[in-house]
Amino acid sequence: MANRLIVWLFYGAYGALLVLVALGAPLDGVASAESGAGDAEGLALWGATPIAARLAAMAALTFVPGAAFALLSAVRARLNAPRPYERDGVVPLVPRDGSGRSFPSRHAFSAFAIASCWWALCPAVAVALLVCACLLAVLRVFAGVHYPRDVIAGALCGTAAGLCAVGLAVLLAC
Repeated sequence: MANRLIVWLFYGAYGALLVLVALGAPLDGVASAESGAGDAEGLALWGATPIAARLAAMAALTFVPGAAFALLSAVRARLNAPRPYERDGVVPLVPRDGSGRSFPSRHAFSAFAIASCWWALCPAVAVALLVCACLLAVLRVFAGVHYPRDVIAGALCGTAAGLCAVGLAVLLAC
């Protein structure tokens, strides 16, 4: 249950990120935080980004993590690493059909990629999502569906994909 709730939190956070970028939220989380979210200067930045630049930023925030997810899935299928319940005989707490494809964790990848993508828009939200991503990773291990190495690899790959997406989005939004 906790696993599902956290997963849906990330789906919502990713959707919200894309909507805010579409609405013209400035993609410089640090500068926006310094200028003050509620003051006139901070509000004036909203919508100042041209539509084409917003669409390009949204494409970067969608394509880069999506392509990385596809690559990660291909590597994972090729490696076909066994899961803890297959090798160690533990009963998984999260119902799981099938076997193998444990390394790296796509749940951890997705959670850390989404959290990292938020860094350009709002570092405070990014930090909160990173805490939730860590919780999700720990839950996947305790649930018996991943080894620690699986979630660590997924987290590192997801963070890298998210930060690459942010870098490209900021570059395209200028």
